[in-house]
Amino acid sequence: MKNFTLIVFVLISNVLFSQSVSVSGSWTRTISASDIEESGKDYVGTYESIATQTKISISNGKKDKTIVEVRKENNFSDWHPNLILQIKCTDRDKLHRGGENIQTITDNDVYFFTTKDGNRTNIPLQYTISGISVLLPVKDYTTTIWFTVYDD
Repeated sequence: MKNFTLIVFVLISNVLFSQSVSVSGSWTRTISASDIEESGKDYVGTYESIATQTKISISNGKKDKTIVEVRKENNFSDWHPNLILQIKCTDRDKLHRGGENIQTITDNDVYFFTTKDGNRTNIPLQYTISGISVLLPVKDYTTTIWFTVYDD
């Protein structure tokens, strides 16, 4: 039986001393041979976490909007380049701009969303991983997601 495991650890990069940022939750997805629906076929290929897989809370003590960027960081021996990890916010009411569409997490900081003000709690995040195939070597694939937060 082939098993693939994706583990997403969520960490924070805080560039301002006056901000408070926290993230709760992580995602582990084990994919086994039983995920192949029919003999001779490939895996479904795309898997989605629950809508509230992780939650990010931001407090800057001001009414200023806050910008959040996202990137992944992985040891290349722990991540296959065919795997595509994506993210979206599932509660649009907590945001001013961005975040509602699923976007690919790359190795570089990219804009994710802007909050309505600097104090938002429990912003729910959902993940999708695709590119899973029987052609990938059987092993654990791990990456770390970084959120960079700063005032608008």
